[in-house]
Amino acid sequence: MPVSLFKRSRGGIEQIDIQEAYNIWNWLRIRYNSMETFQFYQNLVHDRDFSLLMDSLLKDTKKRMKSMEQEAEKFKIPVPDRPPLEIKFPGSINQVTDKFIYKKIFADMIAELFTISRAVRSSTTNDRLRKVFREDMLTHIRNFELLYKYSKVKAWEDVPPTYKIASPTVKEKLTLTEAFHLWDHLSQRYDQLQMAALFLGSVHDPDFQTVLNRKKDILNGQIKQLEQQVLKYGVILPERPPAHLKMTIDPETLTDSFMYSVIFTGIVEAIDLHMRAVIETIKNDALRDMFQEILKEEVNIFDMFIKYGKAKGWTKITPIYGEPLS
Repeated sequence: MPVSLFKRSRGGIEQIDIQEAYNIWNWLRIRYNSMETFQFYQNLVHDRDFSLLMDSLLKDTKKRMKSMEQEAEKFKIPVPDRPPLEIKFPGSINQVTDKFIYKKIFADMIAELFTISRAVRSSTTNDRLRKVFREDMLTHIRNFELLYKYSKVKAWEDVPPTYKIASPTVKEKLTLTEAFHLWDHLSQRYDQLQMAALFLGSVHDPDFQTVLNRKKDILNGQIKQLEQQVLKYGVILPERPPAHLKMTIDPETLTDSFMYSVIFTGIVEAIDLHMRAVIETIKNDALRDMFQEILKEEVNIFDMFIKYGKAKGWTKITPIYGEPLS
């Protein structure tokens, strides 16, 4: 039986839950604030290329803002006050440098990424709306990277200290945070693989067993990829999980719905882990690309798990926005 694309009421009207309603309001709030910052600093930019880049980013923001305002109107969600149509003032202030403006804009983009990421992983009722947030997140990551790469050309970025190794084997070095994210990702993947292997010994539903085996295959592929990078850059390897697990838990005590919930929580936490790696990997472009691909794959798994859980009746039902309490 196919899973519905979004939750509908008995009257066939598309619905959202209370968290999704907040996500729409909060998305508009943070974007309105960001747009006002953009409009203000546009008057102070000196570099023409930087001004054109800001124009492009602002144009994209306005386009997606209109789409989200339509979502708010559709679901009858009160919206924050909009910023002025434009902010203009004559002259320029030489003391306000383009580097300073970049840092303010960049900080806003990071805050927006965390807001959008949270909207993706907390929108579980309306599948269509979650897709809207997901596409917005991926677009925002591309804009984030575009702005950051421009700053590297201008030498505006602040680079953390380099990770020191005894015998460097590659020309390209890692920052301290990049080395940590490699180690942290591999540690988390080892934990998740061990959890999947443990639960596979207790699963009752054959469909769920297939899903877990698929998840295990993805984890093994990512572990291999991460291990190669860890070895390449000389980062200390975390301890690996045992090759085999001896089942000491009575399978009757573990329900499939509980195991689903535990794994789903791990996926939600992993999305935040990957997003932080994308944002904080600021020197090694190839490594950031790898973390982006892992993030995309995790979001795909997240979406699949939600729809699978709905089909099985295992997902937690969030209160619907706008429904009377009685």
